[in-house]
Amino acid sequence: MPDIIPYRQIHLDFHTSELIGGIGAQFDADEWVETLKLGRVNSINVFAKCHHGMFYYPTKVGTVHPGLGSLNLLGEMAKVLRREQIRFVIYTCVNWSEDTALKHPEWQQLNKAGVLGQRSPFEDHFCNWRNLCLQQPGYRALLKEELREQHELFKPDGWWIDIVFQYSCVCPNCQAMMKKMGIDPGDDAAVRRFHRIGVISFMKEIYEFIHSELSDESQVYFNGNPYELDNADIPELSSLEKRKYFDFIDIESLPSEYWGYTHFPVAVNYLNKYDKEVALMNGKFHIAWGDFGSLRNEAAMEFECLRAVAYGAKVCVGDQMHPGGKLSVAAYRLIGKSFGLIEEREPWLKGTRKVCDVAVALPTPTLSGEYQASVEGAYRVLADLKLPFDYVNFQDDLAGYKLLILPDFVSLTDAMATKVNGFVKGGGKLLVTGRSGVSDGKFVIENAPAKYVGPSEYKMRYLRFTENALFAEWPEFDHILYERGERAEAADGAEVLAKIVLPYFDRNHEQFCSHRQTPPRLETSCSDAITANGDCVYIASPLFADYALNGYSAHREIIAACIKKLYGRLPLESNLPHLSEVTLRQNDAGLLVHSLSYSITRRCKLLDTIDDALELHDRTYSVRSPFAPSAVKLVPEGKDLDFGCADGYVTYKVPYQKGHSLVHIMN
Repeated sequence: MPDIIPYRQIHLDFHTSELIGGIGAQFDADEWVETLKLGRVNSINVFAKCHHGMFYYPTKVGTVHPGLGSLNLLGEMAKVLRREQIRFVIYTCVNWSEDTALKHPEWQQLNKAGVLGQRSPFEDHFCNWRNLCLQQPGYRALLKEELREQHELFKPDGWWIDIVFQYSCVCPNCQAMMKKMGIDPGDDAAVRRFHRIGVISFMKEIYEFIHSELSDESQVYFNGNPYELDNADIPELSSLEKRKYFDFIDIESLPSEYWGYTHFPVAVNYLNKYDKEVALMNGKFHIAWGDFGSLRNEAAMEFECLRAVAYGAKVCVGDQMHPGGKLSVAAYRLIGKSFGLIEEREPWLKGTRKVCDVAVALPTPTLSGEYQASVEGAYRVLADLKLPFDYVNFQDDLAGYKLLILPDFVSLTDAMATKVNGFVKGGGKLLVTGRSGVSDGKFVIENAPAKYVGPSEYKMRYLRFTENALFAEWPEFDHILYERGERAEAADGAEVLAKIVLPYFDRNHEQFCSHRQTPPRLETSCSDAITANGDCVYIASPLFADYALNGYSAHREIIAACIKKLYGRLPLESNLPHLSEVTLRQNDAGLLVHSLSYSITRRCKLLDTIDDALELHDRTYSVRSPFAPSAVKLVPEGKDLDFGCADGYVTYKVPYQKGHSLVHIMN
């Protein structure tokens, strides 16, 4: 797949109030671009219009920022970017444009409570902008005029179009459209569906306008959750449909108090099986966008950037320029350190593809948040196992996968069940937990090792191992299951690996024992906790969600043991610590093993961050390889590593790594 987006990008915000004067007073084009070069930047998203609705060039379709004077700020930037051959993408915004909203109140979204612009009076939240309605024909026409003007003036390499969302708008225009289509504006679910389709139609219309009327070579991105996880059971509403109108995908994931460090790997493990190029969008900020006066910890910036390329993604670091027009030299020195590490590794990053034969089906979303917990739990367990995997929806092809995991709450339609059953009949293995695979009170998985009885009558239960080889080394102990599970009984011929032990009673205001859950009874119940046959293991508890929510390491180890029973020897074995993250990629020259060891800590109540890259010595790796290698090298250092080959695995030792190591197993 050819690279259409570079590895080292900047996303430059400039959301600047019209109350501030002296816009660009300190701007010097040569100094500005030299600062970018200090950061080793080879692509930048540059603002044409900001959230305030202010334009930064002499526009005829909008309002030039009153503090800009005669300076064509965007034009001057475009000139030096072209001169230095730095990719130049124009940023503009859709839903949020304060100036447009005030000039055209009839274009603002209106919610059921009658709040115009989805913004209550006197609110001062950091994301409290007036929201414009994407269903307005006049607004769509104005946006096309804006894009046409920018193309004619600047000929950018593409557009980065921000905030493409639509909430439950019931403005007069939307109500008229809905009634014409036979949709009840009072039906919340129908309104959400109407706007979901409307957002996708907006993307389609603007994408086709750019490619047909402006430039077919332009690269277009809409910031409207194209990495949204859904199981594509309604294709026309799925993020799959959105992504038809994207030339590349940025995963906005500043690991602040909102996104966290699990967000990016979850999103990228869904997207990096497809052909469209992906970039991580993080930021130079300590918290998130607009956090003036802060710099990301150096180790955190390094980890985020190297983690992105380890997953086959590019990197786009968010910055926000001061109204005066100068970039921070300190910020670009920081960015340049991490971008320099990427630049050194680029020869081993280009043209690679993921090595993966494990698929994790996406759970069906619920109002209780089980969706997010199960998804995150699957990532955490498999990352700890150093086991590469893809999140898949049921439009994805399951051919080529060895193991399919249905975590906790995966509802199967008849068509989906047929697909899963065909996967197993073709030799695939299946791990099922919780309510997954249950429809109308029974399993729709043909070779399930259990019979479904019903939901558990207790909030919390316990798990007790039977005498079996899989858990023979575990101590005798009743392990708590914090999240409500299911009742199941072993199918004929299935092996029972663990039984359910019930509490004496559920804790409530009338009956309770000690401080938390009631202790386990002495005897096991008739319910089976873990059952297995040659094709499938079933765990009658939402153990992935449980691990994500409660972090009990026994749950992770139980899932790991069941995976190994089904999968066999894992594709990568090592003596790395649990916190180390490993990815496997390949190209025509061989296999590439990325290893990241950084300490993610919570030093404050607001967010996790990273202060330290860990130093590791003499760590051993055994990697499954389809070929006997000619050499094993630590790159970019070019250091040859001693290695051995046996049973289809290459074994080598990395004598020292600080933070990140990249090993090339050469064919």
